[in-house]
Amino acid sequence: MAIGDVTSSSALDQYRSENSSSVQAQTADNALGRDAFLELMVAQLNNQNPLDPQDNQAFVAQLAQFSQVEGLDKLNTTSESMASEFSSYSALQASSLVGQSVIVEGNTTGLLLNGGVVSGYSEVPSSASNMQLSITDASGQVLEQFDLGNHASGPLSIRWDGINLMVDGEIQDIDVSALNRQEYYTDENGDQVLDSNGDPVPIPYDPGEYQFVVTGTVAGQTEQLDMQMSSRVDSVTLSSSGQVTLNLTGGQRASLDQVSQILDE
Repeated sequence: MAIGDVTSSSALDQYRSENSSSVQAQTADNALGRDAFLELMVAQLNNQNPLDPQDNQAFVAQLAQFSQVEGLDKLNTTSESMASEFSSYSALQASSLVGQSVIVEGNTTGLLLNGGVVSGYSEVPSSASNMQLSITDASGQVLEQFDLGNHASGPLSIRWDGINLMVDGEIQDIDVSALNRQEYYTDENGDQVLDSNGDPVPIPYDPGEYQFVVTGTVAGQTEQLDMQMSSRVDSVTLSSSGQVTLNLTGGQRASLDQVSQILDE
């Protein structure tokens, strides 16, 4: 016998009238209507015909339905708890990036901090020759140019501290005297500070925004590579919806899935 088959219709109508507001409120709070389901089932038992009681199999079937509703409700609660824990874990993982430099997709400008390093990353589509690196300032003015020679297809990483240059993990031999910037450290007497080889120590470029422009000859044509630049993570924000946002130096923002590399400074 289904719930709607209660013999005493007047009793059930009275129950519905007295409890309609309660049932509606509970249904609004619980989309599965678990409490309303249980109350209606109890009302059915209280008002069944003594001469024609509810069939045991039908009652067991209703209990099974109730058990399914209860299980789904617990599953929803568990899923919400897991989602909350996952958000907390993502925030904790992202917090470890604070102070680190990251390569962010679509970021073409790198920020050089005092005593720091600015990095760039690109994928060389196929073997390239006569590769050249141009370092420009935020306005696009070319500051320095370096020959990088040939490069096979694959990842290309460049790091620059304002003077020294590293390509694919190898420090490049640079003729400092040939750089466009010719400024050197001096002591309190105005004399140039010399290194262990007796050469004057150059002053690196000022902190600021820089770009790496890399060109090369690919299949007989000169092409410019897509270069992604590094940014430093200043802080991490966790929204009410659980979305993790990296706040980068210079006011930029990025999500975790936009980070392609984490750099070891």
